[in-house]
Amino acid sequence: MKIIFLALALLFCSQAGFSQESIWTKQRKISEVIDFEKKLDPEAKFLSKNVWLSKEYYPLADRYKTVNPVIVQRKPLGVLPVYAEYFYTPKDSLLRLVSYDWEKGRYADLKDMLESRKEQAGKSEIYFKEYERIRQQLIKSFGKPNQADEQPKTVNDEGQKYLNQNTLWETDDLHADLNLIFSAGTQRIRLTLYWKK
Repeated sequence: MKIIFLALALLFCSQAGFSQESIWTKQRKISEVIDFEKKLDPEAKFLSKNVWLSKEYYPLADRYKTVNPVIVQRKPLGVLPVYAEYFYTPKDSLLRLVSYDWEKGRYADLKDMLESRKEQAGKSEIYFKEYERIRQQLIKSFGKPNQADEQPKTVNDEGQKYLNQNTLWETDDLHADLNLIFSAGTQRIRLTLYWKK
């Protein structure tokens, strides 16, 4: 009986972890994406924020004009909470870009955000381990990356130093980039995924 209980507990925990990490990888209507998020968590927290895409971040921004994204704050089941942002074009409701951010206090008020960043500043190893764990899951979905930094690199940007690590998957139809940035002011892992057509 203990073995059955233990097996069920393990199965439940692995499914809960998978739910938090579930990544939408198909270009579909936004209504399907919303249904997907509600199936992961019927009590999902949908946020309403003004977010725009720059051409530097999304090179197809001029061709595909998106509206404010559907943003979902998933319950933290692991070390870092996940925020999913789904950008779509309003005329056809077609998903164009997805951003997943593993980050504490992403949409917190300024005071809480600053406290969270200060608290996280000394925890780089947590972020490095999470980045590698997420990357291994993405390799199972997307295959071997086209480019990958094996270790975080120190970047010096106008006198400010920070750690950065990137993994890139690129095909004729899809762009996916997993990025880690760790500095005094920003601690984040971000997956950006967009379709080229």
